[in-house]
Amino acid sequence: MSALLHSEPGPGTLKATRWGGARLGPLRGGAAGIGESWEFSTLPGAESRVAGEPLSAILGGPLEFLAKLLDTALPLSVQVHPADDPVAGIVGKEEAWIILDADPDAAVLVGLAPGVSRRDLEGALARADAEPDAVIDCLHRIPARRGMVILVPARTLHAIGAGVLLAEIQQPVDCTYRLHDYGSGRALHVSQALATLDPGARPRVYRPGDAPGIIAGAHLRLTVIEEGEHAIAAERAAPRLLVPVSSCACDDEPLAAGDLALAIAPCRVRVPAGGQLVVGALPW
Repeated sequence: MSALLHSEPGPGTLKATRWGGARLGPLRGGAAGIGESWEFSTLPGAESRVAGEPLSAILGGPLEFLAKLLDTALPLSVQVHPADDPVAGIVGKEEAWIILDADPDAAVLVGLAPGVSRRDLEGALARADAEPDAVIDCLHRIPARRGMVILVPARTLHAIGAGVLLAEIQQPVDCTYRLHDYGSGRALHVSQALATLDPGARPRVYRPGDAPGIIAGAHLRLTVIEEGEHAIAAERAAPRLLVPVSSCACDDEPLAAGDLALAIAPCRVRVPAGGQLVVGALPW
């Protein structure tokens, strides 16, 4: 059996959204406007399939992270996710983004901008109807570039801008508090978002040209791999998500850019000169 799993869409894994672009639908057999493709998921109602079988049946249990592709034609809401709180029974959400493609002016917003306080943010929210950009101006803007890796800790205010194709790995929960949504009319959760956000929270960012290495959070660990042959320590009970930013190969199997795969056995990846692969896993 191959060390790699490739998913196929299952019921509920292709998500049509108000902000979805035109790239994911044709790639995954759906219509335009697909904002998210849940590539590797064992969540109820949105489980991925591999060769016609539910992913959990292949793994022998649930996958302890969720892997998606996102394509944004419009900006996503400004939002925040809670951290783990065992006493309250809350499972938090840490996430990381691997930028696969981005328009020249595309950006992501992560954390409050330098010098911006919680009080400044609350004032911007009060002016948001009259000044639509007031909330956006409070966030730290990071130009989106292919090959960038951004780890977003729980409790970090964030938004993905328009014109971005990215892979996301996250804790397998879907708890989101929307703070601002550009007047879309969708429900907001302002009090929960303000109570949850940590004004001092900051992302961990790898930019193309940085030395390859590890970006680790409380619940996720990403390894940036560049030119050469590298061993991947994976097993069915501890799978590894492979995110090719450029074409590469695993054992004898070619991987195209953006073709996410799940390694469930030890394997070797070969990354050509100028190429990049990101390996996502739990930190233990």
